[in-house]
Order: sequence, then structure tokens, then C-alpha cells
Amino acid sequence: MIYKHEEYIEENAADSKFPIKQIEQLTSLDGKVKKFIGRVSLALQTPMGMTTIPVTFEIEAATIQEAFAKFSERAEAEIESAKRDLHAELQELRRQNASRIIPATGIPTDINKIKLP
Repeated sequence: MIYKHEEYIEENAADSKFPIKQIEQLTSLDGKVKKFIGRVSLALQTPMGMTTIPVTFEIEAATIQEAFAKFSERAEAEIESAKRDLHAELQELRRQNASRIIPATGIPTDINKIKLP
């Protein structure tokens, strides 16, 4: 299906949690199907510095106004889900890193060459 894309941004400095809300409205060419996609960025401190991870989510709504009204609720749920997924992935990477076998250097690999006194 082919969609027409429109983007809406709402800025509200009074909203401390989501001062900028971004919603994409996707409408089918025949106008029968409308989808609203919310987008936020999750800031993450890494050893390499600050980075952001995009979080996108679908908002079930009939109008753009309704989508903006439901934005905060959906965004909070998706951010928590993204945090859990990221935490689980980091734990798995740490587990893999801790269980890695590191070969010793300088030890002969051919046992027959070892001479006992």
C-alpha cells in the first residue's frame, strides 16, 4: 500500500517530560487508512560520549489532535520497553564478554616439546 506522509511537531516548553512531540501521519492514497507514528529520542551516556536512540511507536487515534493527546502515555510505555530491551541486551553482552576464553600467551602449544629436568 502507498501512503502519503505528513509530519507534525508540537513544542511546549511547559511540558518537562516531552517538550517536543513529533508525529507522522501516514494516509493511504485512497484516504481509508490513517496511521499515526510518534517519535522521541532516548538519550544515552556511553563511554564514547552522549548518544541518542530513536524510539518510534504507533498511536491509535482518529485525528492528529487525538494522537497528540495520547502521545505522552504511549511514549512513556515505549521508552520503558526500550530501556528494558537495551538493559537486557547489555546484560547479555556483559555475560558473553565475561565468559570469553582468553588464550595464554607464551605457552607452547605442542606438549611434546616441553623438556623436563
